[in-house]
Parts: sequence; C-alpha cells; structure tokens
Amino acid sequence: MTGRILVAEDDTILREFIALGLSEQGYIVTQAANLAQALALARTGGFDLWLLDRQVPGGDGLTALRDLRGAGLATPALVLTAARTVEQRIEGLEAGADDYLTKPFSIAELVARVRALLRRPAALNPSVLRQGAVALHLQERRLFIGDREVVITANEWRLLTLLAQSPEVVFTRARIALETGVSAAASESAVDHMVSRLRRKLSDHGAPAMLRTVRGHGFAWGSALT
Repeated sequence: MTGRILVAEDDTILREFIALGLSEQGYIVTQAANLAQALALARTGGFDLWLLDRQVPGGDGLTALRDLRGAGLATPALVLTAARTVEQRIEGLEAGADDYLTKPFSIAELVARVRALLRRPAALNPSVLRQGAVALHLQERRLFIGDREVVITANEWRLLTLLAQSPEVVFTRARIALETGVSAAASESAVDHMVSRLRRKLSDHGAPAMLRTVRGHGFAWGSALT
C-alpha cells in the first residue's frame, strides 16, 4: 500500500523511527520538526495522512489542526500524544483528529491505524479544490484552468494552495514568506515577485481576478473579494 504521509514530531529519534517504519511499508514520508513547517507542508494538500504530535515546537498541535479543518482541509489526521486521560483524547477528536495514539506505541500498531485511516473512501478526503474555472488537483499538484493545465513552480504551488484553501482570507507578506519557505531576508520583495508571476500565469489562461491584492494588508484568493 502506498500513500504520502506527513510526520510532525519534534523528537528526532522518534520521528525518524516512525519514518523508517512507515517507509518500510511502502509509504512516502515527509518529516516536520516544528509547527510552522508542519502547517506549511499540510496546506500544500499533497498528503494522504497527517501524523501530528500533540505538542510540537511553535505551538499546540490541536490548535493547528483546528485551523487546518477550518480552512476546509479534510486530510485524515492521526494525533500522537503522551496524554492518557479520556478528556484529553476527546479534546483531540473534537479538534478534528480521526484517530488518537498514545505514547509509547509499537510501530505495528501505528501501521495498522495508518492503514485503517487510508482505507476510508476517497469521497471523505476531497482531492480537488475548485473555484470558477480554476481547479487545483492536490494529490497530483497540478493546476488546471478550464481544460488546460498551467505549469507553475513549487513555490508558486505553495502560494496558490495556501490562499485557495482559505478563500477570501487575507494573508500578509510575512505569513506567506513563512509558510512558503521564502527567505526572510528578502521576504517582501520575493513574495511580491512570486505573486506577480503567478498572477500573470493565471491571467494568461483566463483567470486574472482570482489572486487579489488587498491594499495595506496582503493577498487573498477569490473573485468575490472587494
């Protein structure tokens, strides 16, 4: 069985142990050591499953999961935690977790839970975001406008999925720089250039109004913005 899995865990030894165990089962694993990195990766939409530690550097994993669910991302999420009380497990499920696994755990149990989550019907995990003529195929990381595919760079894809997964939400240049991995030293100009290139590609294919500038604030996605 194959699938792309994001593992967010700050303990390097445990994270690599999990990654090795899943890789040996045929899964493609991407590792994140902190919350900002995990969020940036999760928002690309390129994963079939998230494995999120309850506490990771940079914030609360459950708060991050609530934000991802609020943005419309339905990727299955398995939360890893040392918390053992029923109340804490309920909190995780209410935050949007699909399953909860307490530490310590065996790799065999983890793999079994991963397989169970990935067996869920694809309809429960939308893989295409659409607005107007624009369609983002998240698993394949492909952009279509109408019936034509538009080729964009990896950074442009990160920017596009970040905005499109939270339509009409305004993202500052600093936030975009952080979540797309743009160098902090040149963040504002680099973000402006990236937005300009992506907007030009969208315009060339008939979707000029989808990537909007909100003066004095930043950028947002959606032709309904004023």
